[in-house]
Amino acid sequence: MQAVEKYTLPPDLLVKAIHYAHARHALYFAGFAFSLLVLLAMMRMRLGARLARLRPPAYFAATLAIVAAAGIPIDLTSHALSLHFGISIEPWLYWLWDWTKEQIVFILIGVLLAWPFYAVLRRSPRRWWLWAWLASLPLLVAGAFADPLVFEPLFNTFTPLSKTHPELVGRIEELLGRAGVTIPPDRLFEMSAGEKTNALNAYVSGFGSSRRMVLYDTIIRKEDGGPLMTTIGHELGHYALNHIPQGLAFTAALLFIGYFLAYKAAVVVVRKWGATLGISSVADRASLPLLLFIVLVLSFLSEPIANVFSRRVEHEADVYSLEVTHGVIPGASEAAARAFQIEGETDLDEPDPNRFIVWWLYSHPPTSERLKFALTYDPWSAGERPRFVP
Repeated sequence: MQAVEKYTLPPDLLVKAIHYAHARHALYFAGFAFSLLVLLAMMRMRLGARLARLRPPAYFAATLAIVAAAGIPIDLTSHALSLHFGISIEPWLYWLWDWTKEQIVFILIGVLLAWPFYAVLRRSPRRWWLWAWLASLPLLVAGAFADPLVFEPLFNTFTPLSKTHPELVGRIEELLGRAGVTIPPDRLFEMSAGEKTNALNAYVSGFGSSRRMVLYDTIIRKEDGGPLMTTIGHELGHYALNHIPQGLAFTAALLFIGYFLAYKAAVVVVRKWGATLGISSVADRASLPLLLFIVLVLSFLSEPIANVFSRRVEHEADVYSLEVTHGVIPGASEAAARAFQIEGETDLDEPDPNRFIVWWLYSHPPTSERLKFALTYDPWSAGERPRFVP
């Protein structure tokens, strides 16, 4: 196979990748603006005050259902875009069923959280943000634990890798031996992604006893040999370096700041415009659209901060992959470069993305940078100590 020296795309794919990237980024910012307008309209129409006459569960469910329904145009456009560029292959009917399940989960969890949240608001008008943050900590851990066991199976089928690709399990155990890390075989899974998407992916999810490594069936088919093992080495890096607990701690810190800012913003808005919006206090259930508006703004503004953290841990996983495959896979650096080239071509990654977009939206370093790093990282020839795997 011809050596890969840098991430490039043939002219037709390059044009396609640029158009796809620009369309996705425009839709992201348009979706944020559209959601803001929907929530503003709900507040101006005093929809929260009108619906607040319902019993609490019905009120929370109705408000969240309106928010979910208002997002349909953006969600439809996103799927149409993915179909048009050949990333998704999921038929509309199946997509609609997945979308419906997602909204049901969103509404159910929202109702279960909103009810006690408003009880805290009424009991502690000045400290609710602190109590809510403290309550969110065990919920974060519980959510991470439950995700692969409860939520992921709602949308995809998972099969133990030992049943579908037992030969891979042996090669993974070879890498584990090199790293001195243990992952039980029953925590290695293949996901049947190919019935919905052409995208290539692998990931680690779960917490504690639910932690697992998952490979898309698409990536197993398209990346064989060395490239696939470097991808597995990357996910092993997330597993071995405890990136999920780090991510939970980082999220907890962001939530602490977010809850406090939400408290301050809500108090100011209710004091100045509460009468106009039909909100007597933050503890008034009619404030739910306002709080959703504040959460949306804070989530949008925190996106670059979260992605700086994400890019750091993804780079660490790249380093770990290169170190754990060194000496185990012939030409490990070149194999990693080929993996990035294959993934970039298939997922239509833009070779030269806008720096602002990278800073704001990219959860991973750009593919071109990852490929270049794979070919240049070589502490061994310089007599230096590797960062993670001796």
